[in-house]
Amino acid sequence: MIVQDLERQFFELKGKLDVGVITEEEFKAAVSKLRFQDESGHWWMIGAQSGKWYSFDGVRWIPGTPPREIPAPAPEPKIETPEVEPPIEPPAKVEPKIEAPAPKVEPTPPPAVAPPPQPEHVAPKRIERRPPMPSLKTPSLPVSGPALILGAAIVALIAVIVFWIVLDLVLPNRPISKFLSGLIGGQPTPTAVATVLTPTIGKEVPALIAAGDQFVLQSQIDTAIAQYQSAAQIVPQNPLPLIRLARAYAFKGLMSDAVNRAQLAVQRAPNDAEAHAQFCRALAWNGQVNDALSVCKTAIQLDAQNANAYAFSAEVNLLARQPADAAQNAARALQLAPQNAEAHRAQAWVLTLQGQKDLALNEWKQTIALEPELYFRHFEYAEVLRVFFNDPVNAVPEYQRALALYGGYTPTLGRLGIALIGAGKPQDAIAQLRRALTFEPTSAALMAYLGVAYGQTNQCSQAIPYFEQALKYEAGNTLAQNGLNNCKANQPPALVPSPPPQVPLTPPTVTSR
Repeated sequence: MIVQDLERQFFELKGKLDVGVITEEEFKAAVSKLRFQDESGHWWMIGAQSGKWYSFDGVRWIPGTPPREIPAPAPEPKIETPEVEPPIEPPAKVEPKIEAPAPKVEPTPPPAVAPPPQPEHVAPKRIERRPPMPSLKTPSLPVSGPALILGAAIVALIAVIVFWIVLDLVLPNRPISKFLSGLIGGQPTPTAVATVLTPTIGKEVPALIAAGDQFVLQSQIDTAIAQYQSAAQIVPQNPLPLIRLARAYAFKGLMSDAVNRAQLAVQRAPNDAEAHAQFCRALAWNGQVNDALSVCKTAIQLDAQNANAYAFSAEVNLLARQPADAAQNAARALQLAPQNAEAHRAQAWVLTLQGQKDLALNEWKQTIALEPELYFRHFEYAEVLRVFFNDPVNAVPEYQRALALYGGYTPTLGRLGIALIGAGKPQDAIAQLRRALTFEPTSAALMAYLGVAYGQTNQCSQAIPYFEQALKYEAGNTLAQNGLNNCKANQPPALVPSPPPQVPLTPPTVTSR
């Protein structure tokens, strides 16, 4: 048996639950059986609410990607399914806490032949903070009278300087800075003062950020978010964890969360170019193109060497139908950072919209080569192949690769189903589109494509209800109307390729459930 079989069973059960064919108790009982033990002895199971895979590490359940092949099953005792799904994501727009309740496990580890308890509240691992060891002995140095006086004078001078800085920040209009600048003929430098007062973040926060960055590149987006959230809790005024959170939320499809985190980072660090760059892209992916143009311009003004600022500006220029500016910014991004995936992505979009297929495909492939384990690179490349170059056959394996790397990005399911129809595999498309509808049950587009898939497999009796339901949700859905007419005329519905859009595709927004 392969893992896809268990996933197929899960989504069939989910569909039956959604339409009332089975009760929630029956659903939980059936899902509790969708587990297996791999060759190394680790237990894997599907979460009842999310449909994601979890493995038991001996202490807690953690999200992961199971092996594709399942060994012979081990004997299992009866285990009740918990009513609570492990929350991988905190509620929207609420600053997450560092710790989540630990899973309820017995003090002793489960026997090798029995599965561990099912996951309850799973808290992502975070790096343990340890206080510095106190020094056991303070070395003493001989201090002479003049040295003591000199040391006291230096300490007093430092104290006066710190007092002036603090007083200057507290008093309105900063009179001390103005007085000093008048004496020396210059202007006050608030940036320098802010740098003096910025607290150090120690070694723990950089470690959390680095771990989160690595998790993103491995498509472990939820684990990365947990690392960034922990860092944000430790240094609530530091913008760096928020900048990284904005990027991770954008890749996950949670655009409003991405915008909120990036905006907060900009507020905390108004002179940070990277904060503005990530804010620019979050706004663009959220459909706020005019606002994004202004923010990207500010990012470049703050740091003319920031490659991301130019790369994201190029995408926004294309969305605003400014191809000349886009080409210039994309070229500048590549010049600044030849090994930056975002720079190659910007250039790929410029070439794609110019119709330079071969050059564009080379840039898309270079983007993937730089970040091969990031699911988003494969998803976007598949979108370009299917939508812009009418190549669903080669899009299918890229969608499948994206799903294998991160199954939590549910829009991939529907896109894979559409590509399978275009590749002449409507029967395979049915399973993917049905899975996609469990996450987007009111999507008229998904229902229309599912109707097409049924119609192309000579099942118009199954297709017609989906066409009719799609038209209820979206009366002007041309695909559903044409498919309904074809089926009623005993003709298989067909997909008619649409002309590609004149702007880049922005990633779809995912509704958290």
